[in-house]
Amino acid sequence: MKNKGEILAAILQDFKDCYFFLHNTKEFSVVEKIMNEGFVFESQLPHSSDRVNPNEPIEVTYFLFQRKDYGIYTIIIAIPKAVYEIYTEVSNKSDTGIEEVMTVTDPYFSDNDELVYTCSPKHILGYFNNRSAEFFRNSNWDPSFNNYLYRPPARRPAKPDKYQ
Repeated sequence: MKNKGEILAAILQDFKDCYFFLHNTKEFSVVEKIMNEGFVFESQLPHSSDRVNPNEPIEVTYFLFQRKDYGIYTIIIAIPKAVYEIYTEVSNKSDTGIEEVMTVTDPYFSDNDELVYTCSPKHILGYFNNRSAEFFRNSNWDPSFNNYLYRPPARRPAKPDKYQ
């Protein structure tokens, strides 16, 4: 009998040519919001999610174990490798972070002075219910979506001066 990490890894293997980032949440309403509006994150995508390799089921199992206190729903961000490479190339040529290329909204500063970005719902593959071990695909996911075709890299806003 497979454990839940092995089940999720097997599901992700069907989407071979993607980089995967996982994020857990407790509330189903948050899952729905992310699938419809995108994944809002601070600073860098790996600061709010964990990149996993589905060819290493132990890695996925470890993620599910380590992040279980964050909730039973695992959001799956799946960015095709070809698109991610475009984001990286544009980022390097523009001398800006990949987050500025990837974001579908203008970045802004959070209350703790971190830049906040939004990953498109078209990069949200779906979610995995850790209680039932079921995968639900997001109808908004689009493996051909390339944010750079729709908007140039966002400009980082100037950090507000708290003393003015």
